[in-house]
Amino acid sequence: MEIQDIENQFDTNINLPNNKNFFIIVGGNNSGKSTFLRSVYKGHKLDAYMVNVNRTVLDGEGSLDKNYSRNIPSFQNQTQNNSDDNWKKPFQTLQDFFNLKDVERKPILEWYNNYFPSRIYEEREDPSNSASAMFLKVDGYPITKQGSGIRATLEIFIKLFDPKVKILCIDEPEIGLEPYLQKYLFQAIKDKTSAEKKVFLATHSHHFLDYDSIDNNYVCQRNSEGKIMLEDVKDLKAVIFRLLGNTLSSLLLPENIIVLEGASDTTILCKCLKLLDKNNYAIHAADADGNIKYAVNAITQFLEFNDKNNSIYKNNIYVIADQAKDILLRQWRSLLPDSNRQLKVLPSNGIEYFYPERILKNIFSTSDSRETIIQEYLKANKNVYNGVQLSKVELAKRVSEQLIVSDLDDTKNELFVFLKTLQ
Repeated sequence: MEIQDIENQFDTNINLPNNKNFFIIVGGNNSGKSTFLRSVYKGHKLDAYMVNVNRTVLDGEGSLDKNYSRNIPSFQNQTQNNSDDNWKKPFQTLQDFFNLKDVERKPILEWYNNYFPSRIYEEREDPSNSASAMFLKVDGYPITKQGSGIRATLEIFIKLFDPKVKILCIDEPEIGLEPYLQKYLFQAIKDKTSAEKKVFLATHSHHFLDYDSIDNNYVCQRNSEGKIMLEDVKDLKAVIFRLLGNTLSSLLLPENIIVLEGASDTTILCKCLKLLDKNNYAIHAADADGNIKYAVNAITQFLEFNDKNNSIYKNNIYVIADQAKDILLRQWRSLLPDSNRQLKVLPSNGIEYFYPERILKNIFSTSDSRETIIQEYLKANKNVYNGVQLSKVELAKRVSEQLIVSDLDDTKNELFVFLKTLQ
């Protein structure tokens, strides 16, 4: 897909993959993001539309204006000839919405309500009079009385469902929206993209980066001569770091921490979490069950962020340990606010008892049961069974190499069952 240099601003020709439908353009102020979007829009006038930053003002309440409808073609021509985004938007989003047929408005409202917590719906000014003016309401109030963020989303949703718009350009979709609502809007947009609806976003918000498909993200910047360059994102974390103002935050730290006893436990757990697609966990090896209390204390104290000595990680630390003395269990439970959820004490003394039996039989070339293999293996001075000698760490590596997703479906394996309960 070739992007034409409509305003003579590009450093070189910009070509994007034809088989991609979602493009996120990120960059600093004056980096050329809006100019790039205009080039995309103007280069595909017949089937493109641009939602610009001046979209929060909603005129009227819903009564159809025939004069407005007649002027839409001239409005469209005016937007295509603008060379910047500092102009009063002639389009009236509410008019565009209520000019649609009932069957066209319905999926827009359903899509909105499927993603946003606040319900949007139509209602007559006088419910007993079908000739009275129509209102578009959110949680009981007309959308014109909502905050700028909610108002700014309406035009986006309308154009997402406009079959004439094959290429939709959205400048700063995050305008006016608090962070958690930005996440909802991002997903609503992404889920609607297709070969028939390509979407280009220009954003300053890390909530509009595509974490699942990193190659959908592009960095826009100007070279020393002021010309626009578009580059693939090579390090998503570095981009996020810049967008957050170069300050460390929970985004660059794990959301959850699992404290384990030793190296072999860590090897297996890392593989299990990877297979379960639980990528928001970090593992801390305490190097002995007696050290677990120190590990938990160190983590919570290091990550204190308020004057109440209460780490934000307090509810996000999990402990997995072998059978332990009652005094250790009491210490761990005292450190964890919800020990029933955050603490898993394995019924057997050794993570090896939870390795899949099929893998152990394969490694040790035997048909014996898991219990027999591990009991004899752990009793042996040099950790040997059936002539195969492996340290605990070496065995953990061998098991993790052969571990597959279906192994984790064993409902009798308490370790795997616990890991599946993690969010």
